[in-house]
Amino acid sequence: MTIDTFSRSQLQTLNSTQTSPCVSIYLPTHEVGRETRQDPIRLKNQLSEAKKQLSQLDSNTNIDIDKLLKPAVDLLEDQNFWQHQQAGLVLFLSSDSFYYYRLPLEFEAFTLVGDKFYTQPLVPLLSEDGQFYIIAASQNKVALYQATRHHVRIVDLGDTPHSLEVALQYDDPEESFQGHGTGRGGNRQIFHGQGSGKDSENTDILRFFQLVSDGVEKVLAGQSVPLVFVGLDFLFPIYQQANKYSHLMEKAVDFQPDRLSPEEVRDRALEVVEPHFTTSRKEALEKYGSLLDKNQATQDIEQILNAAANGQIETLIVARGAKLWGTFDPKSRKATYHSEQQADSQELMDWAVTHALQTNAEVYIVARDEVPADADAVVTLRYPIMRETEAVNA
Repeated sequence: MTIDTFSRSQLQTLNSTQTSPCVSIYLPTHEVGRETRQDPIRLKNQLSEAKKQLSQLDSNTNIDIDKLLKPAVDLLEDQNFWQHQQAGLVLFLSSDSFYYYRLPLEFEAFTLVGDKFYTQPLVPLLSEDGQFYIIAASQNKVALYQATRHHVRIVDLGDTPHSLEVALQYDDPEESFQGHGTGRGGNRQIFHGQGSGKDSENTDILRFFQLVSDGVEKVLAGQSVPLVFVGLDFLFPIYQQANKYSHLMEKAVDFQPDRLSPEEVRDRALEVVEPHFTTSRKEALEKYGSLLDKNQATQDIEQILNAAANGQIETLIVARGAKLWGTFDPKSRKATYHSEQQADSQELMDWAVTHALQTNAEVYIVARDEVPADADAVVTLRYPIMRETEAVNA
């Protein structure tokens, strides 16, 4: 099955939607078992909530609610659609667009109608702290997996040959080498495809892996999440030479993946990538502490919103599940806070996350007890906050 992926370019597409109102629906789904029968019912309930929120909008908002929601309503009776789910389903609807993603993250059922799509729960798929990919490779079989700590699914590589034998049936050695060069492996030895024995075998594997790398690059284009290689140790340097994806981990899993289930492949790869995740979070939190006295870090929400508007955020750390209702005017830089969601409310944490990601900030969604000072969010900044006296003098 071809599974859905989510990249920063797709986030930019969602956030470029200017047609309000925008409907965002999140719900947990199931791949197998009796629970799959409940998933359409969950969507139906969320569509009822969306209809309720849409009906509460200003009476001057001229929208055909049934027409807006129809693409999602049509999915309710699509049995094939519900038989191909992952851990979570996200739908985005406006009067001129409809997107849905089946993703390896489990979401709480939630619907929000606003002037933009609500994308904060998708951040783990875009940061260095949630999702990773695995290329499990041998000469007999190659597979790409999309994984989180708790879920794993195979990703369709399209027409990429899935074994060395198949690759050699139609690959042109000269064309292959001319088209690939040395990949991202640096100035490693190039196998010239002449001679016999080990050199010839390595040449064939390199040609195979170049085709695999092309397929992987097509799937992962625009993403920055880690990729872990699982395979026998002599194969990894050859794959490094063929590799085009810039986020391939330097450490690999030395094991024959043909013997492993997808879950076992994920668990072994997680041992490689988990220290990377942990280190990234730890360094971000330590940097926040070190920059507080330099006026280059803050937990003040209004300062965070202003920094997001300025493209000033270097790292944003948000407590998982944190929501802050209100409005923020980027021109006046004034925020108004609501004690509960209102018809004109923005979810301000999502606003900050979206704008931080648009300026290539690192964003982490973490457990609340990991956020310093029990705050909803903290940031480190690319340059210090101007004090009022500095602003006046400027």
